[in-house]
Amino acid sequence: TNDALRTGSDLGMGVPLGTPPSYYTSIYDSSNGQAFLRASGKYYGSLMVDEAGKDTEPVKKYGVDDEDVFLVRPSLLEMSIFGLLNNYLGRGSFVEQSEDGSEQDAPALATCKSTKDCSSVSYCNLESSSSTTPTCAGGSCVCGARSHYHPALDEALTAAANVGTGMFEIGEEDEGISALYTEPYWSNYVGVRVYNDAGNTPGVYASSLGAVFALAC
Repeated sequence: TNDALRTGSDLGMGVPLGTPPSYYTSIYDSSNGQAFLRASGKYYGSLMVDEAGKDTEPVKKYGVDDEDVFLVRPSLLEMSIFGLLNNYLGRGSFVEQSEDGSEQDAPALATCKSTKDCSSVSYCNLESSSSTTPTCAGGSCVCGARSHYHPALDEALTAAANVGTGMFEIGEEDEGISALYTEPYWSNYVGVRVYNDAGNTPGVYASSLGAVFALAC
């Protein structure tokens, strides 16, 4: 909700955990945590202006359109942990010491549905640091966004320019220092076939019949 109000783009809640929960990380793309940008109504994992995109049209410079924006949609699990950390770490950020050195009582937290609802709170000390900007976390206005996303991607890999997300290239400046590991993209036709265990009885019958036919021949 906070990002939707900030960017004007509601990307939804991301990939659900399911029942029972699945912690499979999936393909690193726009639906699973890869940062991307919207420029002139098109979405890119990386942008190189004046070069042709996948539709052979020259890519326009970022910022030409008023709706150009950088976006990220983490998984629902990642967003949940992000909110929990903001809620937990932000609650202790506004406790100040009085002149005699003792800690003052923490103020009652204002309730909220989005960060926009926290714009008028007065208990966050904005003079000491801009990181204490009121943020909505756990339904309460806490001081500052204390958790941050970072890409869990090998530094030798870079998003392919002027195409959609989920596509990467080896960086030109990489000198082979990185271990460079990535999971291959498995086809939907690659899998495992599972059979029920019928027990020992079919094996006994098959062996007995085989012995009988062997003797008979």
